[in-house]
Amino acid sequence: MAAPAYDVFDPATLEVVGQAPEHTEVDVQRAIDAAKGAARAWGADREARRQALREAARLVRSDADRLGRILSLEQGKVLGEAVAEFLVAASLFEYYGDLAWDEAETLPEREGRRLEVQYRPVGLVGTITPWNFPISLLCVKLAPALVAGCTVISKPSASTPLSTIALVEVLNQVLPAGVLQVRTSSRRTVNVALATLPEIRKISFTGSTAVGTSVAANASASVKRVTLELGGNDAALVLDDADLEVTARGIVRSAFRNAGQVCMAVKRVYVPRGIASSFTEAVVAEARSLVVGRGIDPRTTMGPMHNANQRETVRELVGAAVDAGARVATGGGLGSELPGYFMEPTVIADALPGMGLVDEEQFGSALPVIAYDDVDTVIEHVNAGPFGLGASVWSPDLDRARQIAFGLESGTVWINQHTVVELDAPFGGWKTSGTGRERGRWGLEEYLETRTINLRDHS
Repeated sequence: MAAPAYDVFDPATLEVVGQAPEHTEVDVQRAIDAAKGAARAWGADREARRQALREAARLVRSDADRLGRILSLEQGKVLGEAVAEFLVAASLFEYYGDLAWDEAETLPEREGRRLEVQYRPVGLVGTITPWNFPISLLCVKLAPALVAGCTVISKPSASTPLSTIALVEVLNQVLPAGVLQVRTSSRRTVNVALATLPEIRKISFTGSTAVGTSVAANASASVKRVTLELGGNDAALVLDDADLEVTARGIVRSAFRNAGQVCMAVKRVYVPRGIASSFTEAVVAEARSLVVGRGIDPRTTMGPMHNANQRETVRELVGAAVDAGARVATGGGLGSELPGYFMEPTVIADALPGMGLVDEEQFGSALPVIAYDDVDTVIEHVNAGPFGLGASVWSPDLDRARQIAFGLESGTVWINQHTVVELDAPFGGWKTSGTGRERGRWGLEEYLETRTINLRDHS
């Protein structure tokens, strides 16, 4: 009997674009049972897994346009960016399919004993992913988990399930039955089941710090391994020798990508007081060049925010900053006549540390600009906050920029760029921005358990 379904909406038009199953804990248990049946054979043949990932990459690339449209409609992002998510997914499958790694290593012999350290799949993995990047944030988990030999149950955000369902259907053309399954729900039911049922041996979660800590607490009862990629309030530090136009262009591209709904986007900009006015003008010019609209409209360069609560939160933070003395340099309106959750790219000048817009993760299409007199004081302020996901330093003096980057408490520090991630470099947060790492060999290690074989001759 099919599960009941719930509606999925386009955040630009508020129209229904599809339906997803309302799964329950019973459905999760059925997926667990299916995964058990597939686990042994899947974990036993690494070359078969690698070949399956390479073939998955080919299938996803060939179908990226169709898949991207599904994602754009349910999430709101620009169609080209939605298609790019699936191309990123294909690259991740290909990278991990080709990655060389040892399943075992031998330690030096001692007193008639031989020791081998084996690297085995952690077991059944539950992935829980958010609505801002439903596909790329899933596949940084899925690709290494699959090549490690794990089976996976995926739980997408309630509001963006259709793209994940579509991706899983494509992947299951090359994966054995039971290796990869998806469970959806508009409630917390599936999240809680994945975190609490003991057969799930690892949770990999991306989302807010508040939800992530709740998932980790639930997972602790059965001593699951947990990877958490959580919130961020990334700061961009502009130095006094930076090229203002180049810097403004790079920061705006990061800050308003996906309507600002990116965990590692620039969310606040610190600029020397003497050039703050000129820099703000350059940022305003770049922000005004963005075209707000429905994601599938080819003219659009920035879509809506994803839901009403998110937009209201950002508007409230902007209003509170203005009430406290900041000013709106550009934006503040809706930017579209469509009924969805639109908000113009909004630049807030004369912002100050202590404002919620500066110190909290606002996660939307607003960017505060903060003037500073001393860069060391800025570093202290940035490091004093709870987050440590990313930051950037902007200057043509690379040695000086690198020295400043060394003092920032963040998992990634970019120089003269932001929101750029690599297939083979680790990504993750310090402090409340998360635990564990994704991408590269570090991402693979998150899905492997070590086992020691200690052998002594029988004599």
